[in-house]
Amino acid sequence: MRKLYLGIHFGINASCALMCEGKIVYVGQEERFKRFKNITGFPHRALQYGFEKLRISASNIEKVGFSTISEDPLYMKASEFQNFSIRDFHDYYGDKFWKQVFAGKDTYAYDKWIRDDKKFNNHEIDFDYSFIDDELLKDVQRRMEVYPHFLRKHLADYFDIDPQKVVFLDHHTCHAYYGYFGSPYREKDCAVVTLDGIGDGRNQTVFNVLQDKFNLVASSCENDIGRLYKMATLLVGMRPEEHEYKVMGMAPYAKDIYVDKAFLPLKELCKVENMKILNHNRPQDLYSYLKDAWLVHRFDSVCGAAQRFAEEVASKLFEDIYKHLGCRRYVVTGGISKNIKMNKVLSELDFVDEIFICGSGGDESLSIGACYVMNKDCKNNEPLSHLYLGYDINDDIDNSWRLLCDGYSIRDNVDEREVAQLLADGHVVARVDGCAEFGARALGNRSILADPGNLDVVKHINEAIKKRDFWMPFALSMLEEEQSYCVKNPKGLLSPFMSIGFDSSSRNYEKFRAGTHPYDRTVRPHFVNKVYAGSYHRLISAFKELTGVPAVLNTSFNLHGEPIVNNAVDTIRTFTNSGINYLYLGKTLISKIDLLPKN
Repeated sequence: MRKLYLGIHFGINASCALMCEGKIVYVGQEERFKRFKNITGFPHRALQYGFEKLRISASNIEKVGFSTISEDPLYMKASEFQNFSIRDFHDYYGDKFWKQVFAGKDTYAYDKWIRDDKKFNNHEIDFDYSFIDDELLKDVQRRMEVYPHFLRKHLADYFDIDPQKVVFLDHHTCHAYYGYFGSPYREKDCAVVTLDGIGDGRNQTVFNVLQDKFNLVASSCENDIGRLYKMATLLVGMRPEEHEYKVMGMAPYAKDIYVDKAFLPLKELCKVENMKILNHNRPQDLYSYLKDAWLVHRFDSVCGAAQRFAEEVASKLFEDIYKHLGCRRYVVTGGISKNIKMNKVLSELDFVDEIFICGSGGDESLSIGACYVMNKDCKNNEPLSHLYLGYDINDDIDNSWRLLCDGYSIRDNVDEREVAQLLADGHVVARVDGCAEFGARALGNRSILADPGNLDVVKHINEAIKKRDFWMPFALSMLEEEQSYCVKNPKGLLSPFMSIGFDSSSRNYEKFRAGTHPYDRTVRPHFVNKVYAGSYHRLISAFKELTGVPAVLNTSFNLHGEPIVNNAVDTIRTFTNSGINYLYLGKTLISKIDLLPKN
C-alpha cells in the first residue's frame, strides 16, 4: 500500500498537505475555501477537498502530523489577528495586555474578553472550543497541555482518523524540512536558516544539513526581526500579520538621511553570537520603546528603518554562520523569508554561492514541512519542482459557473496566442487554469496579466481592480530561459516562486518597467518553466513573438482584502466585481467587451 502522510497547520493561514511516497500531491489553504484571508484555525474544508480529490479515506493515512507542539487554543479560537481592530492591536501590545504581563499582573479579564466577546465569536469555526472553561482560562499552561487531546478528538470525530496515528512536531523543524526538501539541494553541504515570529519557543534556528541529515547547530528565541517589523507595521497605521509586505514596498521610497535617523534607536537592540540573534540593549517593552522613538519620524522613514534592521541583522547572522561553518550554500525559510528585499541582500553577500527560498515560507507551509518530517525515508523525498498543488479548476465539471455569466461573451477552445494578442493590445486579462498555486504568490494559474511595458495598466489595476496602495510594485513572470532580458542574475540563482528580489536589466528596462519596483528598479521575478507550467509558458512565448518581450506583468487575481480566487464560482464573482474585461478560464475566454472575431 502507498505511504500517505497528512500534515496539518492549525494556526494563522491554516493549511493541510498530503504526501504520497515522498511526493507532495496536494496542499490546501483554508482561506481559499472560506474566503477569509489568513484565516486561523483548523483547515477543515481544505482537508475535505483533498480527501475527495485524491479519493482518500482515513484508513489510507499512515500518520498525521500537526506542525507545532505547543499552542494556546484561546488565541486560535479568537483569530485575533483577523478580528482585532488597529486600536485592539495597540491595546494588546500596550496597556491592556503586555504592560500587565511585564508588571506581573493577572490578565484573566483580558483573556475572558478574548474568549467571550461577540467580535471573536461571530465567524464560522470548524472546531469545538467549549473546553476552554473558566478554570482553563486561568491556566495557560494547562490549556496548552490539553489542546492536543481535543485536536486528536476532532480528527477522530470528523475524519475518522485513529488518534494513535497523530503526532505533534516541532515548529522550526517543520520550517527547516520544508525549506530544504522543497529546494533542489541534495548531496550537498547546506545551511538551513529559519527566521520567524515565534513557534514552540524559538524564532531562529540554524541547521547544518549534509546528505539529508539535519544537525541543529544554533537556536534562539531573541530574534526581533519579525517582532520589530510587526510593530513598525502597526505604528505606521497598518495591520500586523497582514500588511508587512506594504512596509517592505514603501521602504525604498524613504530617503537615506531620514532612515538613518529612524534607524538609530535600533542599532543596539541585538547582536549575533555563535550563529544566534540575541538581545543586546533591548528594553523589555519593545512596543513602547519603538512608539516613543519613532514618534518624530515620518511613516516612510519608519518603513525604511524596519527594512534596514531586517537586512543588517540577517546579514550579520549569515556572516557568523559562514565564519563557523564555512558554508557557501543556504536555504532560508520561516515567515521572515517572505521578505524578498532581505533575500536579495543575502544573495549578494560575497560568500553566498547559492541561496534558495521556497515559496511562502510562512506558517502556511508548515503542513508541507510536517509531511517531510514524518517521511523517515528522506531519500524518497521529492523536491517541490512546482507549487500548483491546490484546488483544480477542472473539478468544476458541472459548468454551473456559466449561469453566472449572463451578458458576457463566452468562447471555448481559445488558443494562448489570442490571449497574448489581447495583452499586446493593452488589455488586462485574468487567467485561471488548472490547480491553484500554493502560497501568497500567484504563479500564473490564478493571476491578473498585462503588458509590462504599458504603465497605464498599473493605475488601472490598482484603482479599478485591486484597489491597493499606489506604491506597491507588481511582479514579472518571465520565460526561465530568457530571464537575462529582465534581470541581472550573475550567480545563476533559481527563482521559481517569486521569493527573491533581483536588480533589473537596464538595457531593456522600458519594455517591462510596469512589472518592477519603480523607485529602485528591482524585480520580484517568477522564472516560468515550460515543463511545470506549459500553458503559461506558451502564453508568454506568444506574447514575446508579438512584442519581443519574454515576460508579462503578473499580480494575484483577487479583490482587495480577499484571498486569491479558488474555484470557478470565486473566479466569476471576482471577475464580475472587478474592472477586468477579459477572463481566460482554462481554454475559455469570457469577455465583457467582445473585441475578438467569432469562430
